Amino acid sequence: MTAFVLVHGAFRGGWAWRQVRPHLVAAGHDVHAPSLIGAGEHHERVREVTGLKTWSDQVSRLILLEDLREVVLVGHSQGGLVTSSVAARIPDRIACVVHLDAAVPAAGERAVDLGPTPSRLPERGTAVRATPVPKDSGEYDEETARWVDARLSASPVGPALDAVPAVPAEVREVFAFCARTPAGYPSTHTRARLEAQGRPFTVLDAGHDAPLSAPSLVAALLLAQVPTQPDPHATSRPRPTMKGLR
Repeated sequence: MTAFVLVHGAFRGGWAWRQVRPHLVAAGHDVHAPSLIGAGEHHERVREVTGLKTWSDQVSRLILLEDLREVVLVGHSQGGLVTSSVAARIPDRIACVVHLDAAVPAAGERAVDLGPTPSRLPERGTAVRATPVPKDSGEYDEETARWVDARLSASPVGPALDAVPAVPAEVREVFAFCARTPAGYPSTHTRARLEAQGRPFTVLDAGHDAPLSAPSLVAALLLAQVPTQPDPHATSRPRPTMKGLR
C-alpha cells in the first residue's frame, strides 16, 4: 500500500480530488487530500495565510503525524509550490513528487516570477476572489461546472510571494502537463523551462483542471508512480519517532 498526499490548486479545496480518490483507494492505497488552510471547508481562515510556510507546515505535519512514508506527493497547479516546499523539508518521507500542470519555480524563485513580473506586487495579506470556471472551454459539462462553481473560494496571495526551495536530488520528480492549458498559466512557464533544459515530462490529453475533468487520466498517471515493493529481506526501518513535529 502506498500513501498518496494530494494537494489542490488555487481557489479549490480537497474536494477537487473527489473523483480521483476512488481510483487510488480501489487499487488498495491510502489517500489524503487535505483542504489547505483558507480553502475548502477552511475558507473562512484565508486571512491566516500570509506565506507559503503556513501551507508547508500544514502538509508536513499531516505526513509526520500520520507517520506516512514512501509518500507519493502530488501538487496540482498552485499546489506545486506546497509540494516542492514539503519535499525540501522532509525528503526522507517522500518517494516521489508529481507536479501536475503545476507552478514550479526554479530554486529560489517565487510563483510571481513565473511570467512577467508585475510592476507592483499585491499586499501579502490580500486574497484573490474566485471567478466561475469558463463555460466555453469545453473542459466541463454543465453539471460539473455548476458543482465546481458552488465550491470555489478566494485564494491568498502570500504564498506566491515566497521563494520556493528545490526538491532535493534524492527525491524523484515527475512532471505532467495538460495539453489544453491556456497560454500564460504558471504551468506553461514551468513547461517552457523544462523544454529549454531538455528535461522529460508527460502530456495529458486534458484541460488544466484535469483532477476534475479527466480523473481517470490523472489516476492512471499517479498509479504509475507507486514505488516498487521493498526487499522483504532488507534491514527493517527504525521505529518512527515524533522528531520534526516541533
